[in-house]
Amino acid sequence: MDDNELKEMRLLIESMQSALVELFDELTELRKRLDSLQDDSPEPTPRVIPLFSEVSAARESTEETVQTNDTTPKDTPAPSETEGSPITETPEEIQEQDHSHVSEKASSVNAKVSRVLDPIALELRTGEASAEIVFEFLQTAKDYLIDDDSRKEKVARDIDVVLRFLKARGKRAIRDEERENILKRMERWKAHLVAYTSSPVR
Repeated sequence: MDDNELKEMRLLIESMQSALVELFDELTELRKRLDSLQDDSPEPTPRVIPLFSEVSAARESTEETVQTNDTTPKDTPAPSETEGSPITETPEEIQEQDHSHVSEKASSVNAKVSRVLDPIALELRTGEASAEIVFEFLQTAKDYLIDDDSRKEKVARDIDVVLRFLKARGKRAIRDEERENILKRMERWKAHLVAYTSSPVR
């Protein structure tokens, strides 16, 4: 490399150094101006946030939600503990009801039997009706009182015995001892027919 080339390179380096120095000076000046501008501008006042503002807002929101959801009227009376609950009966109450029902049914049957047999008993006591007439009355009474209930078979057979006797007597009067015998049988019929109402069908 000759001297001219070396000289040119030195000149180029010096020129570049000068340019860099000028650029550095310009950057320094720009930084100073920027700092001065920042110092002159007023700083924004920081906004003061209340310490419990978020907590208060959350509490108010919760209270509004509770008030909105609470739709139960204050004056509405509380439902009674027994309201809607099934009514249970004690065994004693059930037994009393059963006895009452049986007693009512027995009274009804007793009235029914008496209404049918008492007029026949009255005819027997007066002694005015013949065996034939009593037979007709008693046959009608049997058809009315005796049904398919197997418990009434004993009463039905006993009535048949009396019916055969009355049929055999025909139009003749009934003797006193025979009349008393029939009246006693009729009392037993009434007692048996009423007693059947208080016992279950087997």
